[in-house]
Amino acid sequence: MAGPIPSKANSKTPKLLSLVLVIILSSVSYTLGVWKRGGATTSASISSLGATIPCIFPRNTTNPKTHLSPTTSSVITPLDFTSHHSADDGGAITSPDETIKKYPPCSIKYSEYTPCEDPKTSLKFSRDRLIYRERHCPENNKLLKCMVPAPYGYKNPFKWPVSRDLVWYANVPHKELTVEKAVQNWIRYEDDRFRFPGGGTMFPHGADAYIDDIGKLINLKDGSIRTAIDTGCGVASWGAFLLSRNILPISFAPRDSHEAQVQFALERGVPALIGIMASKRLPYPSRAFDMAHCSRCLIPWGQYDGLYLIEVDRILRPGGYWILSGPPIRWRKYWKGWQRSREDLNAEQTQIENVTKSLCWKKLVEKDDLAIWQKPTNHLHCKKIRKSYTNLPLCPAKDPDKAWYTNLETCLTPLPDVSNNQEVAGGELEKWPRRLNAVPPRISLGTISGVTPETFTTRFKTMEEASIIL
Repeated sequence: MAGPIPSKANSKTPKLLSLVLVIILSSVSYTLGVWKRGGATTSASISSLGATIPCIFPRNTTNPKTHLSPTTSSVITPLDFTSHHSADDGGAITSPDETIKKYPPCSIKYSEYTPCEDPKTSLKFSRDRLIYRERHCPENNKLLKCMVPAPYGYKNPFKWPVSRDLVWYANVPHKELTVEKAVQNWIRYEDDRFRFPGGGTMFPHGADAYIDDIGKLINLKDGSIRTAIDTGCGVASWGAFLLSRNILPISFAPRDSHEAQVQFALERGVPALIGIMASKRLPYPSRAFDMAHCSRCLIPWGQYDGLYLIEVDRILRPGGYWILSGPPIRWRKYWKGWQRSREDLNAEQTQIENVTKSLCWKKLVEKDDLAIWQKPTNHLHCKKIRKSYTNLPLCPAKDPDKAWYTNLETCLTPLPDVSNNQEVAGGELEKWPRRLNAVPPRISLGTISGVTPETFTTRFKTMEEASIIL
């Protein structure tokens, strides 16, 4: 019952098939390896695969330094990661140096050039209300297209707090004030530097002693006053000494016959800018300052229907202070020295008093050379008070924070509504330094989607971040 005996031919068939399969797989593996290395395969090898394999040659085959002929596989092309075109140059290849515009240095005569405060340009504008001393920027075809140089011999400024008292002469080479203000002790020239004793027209004993006098009338130490603005600052000694008392000042004065006096302030390390109260708003939002100051700043506060005091009211916070020293304050003592009549000075002070009352300010004190007024914390009862003095209307619904190149108006910027006379309009501010991390009162959390007082600090890491987002 045994089965048939297999023949020798049948037993050799599986071995032959295995051998043919190994040869085919080896040929395919060899062909693929040669193709990946960039070499060419022979026609016989391609035919044995039963398919056509395209040849891939290296880029830039004409470069003799990095490539050989397309049929040579012994050289591998290095990878090229550089950009060969961009979206805006139409595919053109440009050198990095060609994209950098280089400006030549200006002549040394431009060392104090300030584009929008050029004296020659300003002469073309009206003298009325000193409009010609406002910012007047040049036309595009008159822009200076060179790098403004430092004055000859410029040195690195002294470090604060030494810079409060000393400035290199070469950095601000103007001696006029040392002569004209010599009696008032503003500034002295000593060898190669200026010294600032802290004197001023209305503080002959120095700015520090003058601020002490202010501190006896209002509290400068409890943190309720952090920001201050000095109008017509001169060399900004008042602001310089306020910095030592943890109060942050900003000072401004126009560019006049004494050049830009704020150059001295900036070299001293005191925040300052060239500016004037003429026809435009000051470049600050409403309710920005705790205190405003004028020491013989020569601003006609009572004129033009109180236009300039109205602007001070806009930038003062509810409950903020306005300080005035110099004419017409204490005119009964100084009127002869000021070379003005008693009648003229009395009329000027009466104008100022009437404007402040129309703004609902309260006069806190007039003592010696100082007079201090306080802005109300709200306008709840302001309408009744204002009717007794002048018909100063409330400003229409406009942005009170709009500042740059915005015309001044003879209307009262209304404060946010309150429910009772004890409430501070817009919310009461924390005292410094707690104010730094407190939620600003003017932010209404209900207007921010999904934000409540409890979740405010989880949404914003810092108040600076919140103010930017809001």
